[in-house]
This record gives sequence, structure tokens and C-alpha cells, in this order.
Amino acid sequence: MPVTHMGDPVLGLADLREACALLLDAVERKYGEHIEWESLAVDHYWDLPLAAAFDMWNDPATKIGVGQVSDDLDEIHALLARAPDDPVILWHELAHLCGLLRAIALADASGR
Repeated sequence: MPVTHMGDPVLGLADLREACALLLDAVERKYGEHIEWESLAVDHYWDLPLAAAFDMWNDPATKIGVGQVSDDLDEIHALLARAPDDPVILWHELAHLCGLLRAIALADASGR
């Protein structure tokens, strides 16, 4: 298995998968097998659309919307319940996954 190195401009999916596994294992050690979202006291959050987040030439203030952790959780549950041959809308599912991961990051950063 090729291993990428610091400064390497290539993202190896095996490396990304391993990093995700390491981080999710750490989350599980801290929070257990299930996270009760109510205990984290987070739900609504500011959301910046992808195009605006990567547009460093324009002020993103007019593009800010609202996301919701409970909606992200519902969408991830729906993804997992789909038939294997149902199409995955990658950008959409990743956005919901990011919402959940950011909520976990906030909980950890604030000592919850």
C-alpha cells in the first residue's frame, strides 16, 4: 500500500480511510458507541456553501445559511437505509457527514 508523505499533493484514499478510522476510533473511545446529540447541546449552525467557502475573492457574508445537526443525522440514516444500487449524491452526503463531524469537533473542543 503506497503511503503519502507530508507535502505530497496527492490524496491517497487509503490514507484518508485510515485517518478517518483513527479519528472515529478516538471518538468512540471518548463518547462510546453511540452519541446522544441532545447531550452535546448542538443543533443549528452557520453553513457556508462549498463554492463560497473556496472563493477567496468575494465576501461570503451574503452566502451564509443555516445547517442543522439533527437534519444531518436524518440524512446519514437515510443514506445507510438506501438500497445498494441507489445512487449516492456525493457532495450532498459529504456535506451532511461534515456537519456531524464538525459537531463532534465542537463538543470535543468545548470539553463536552
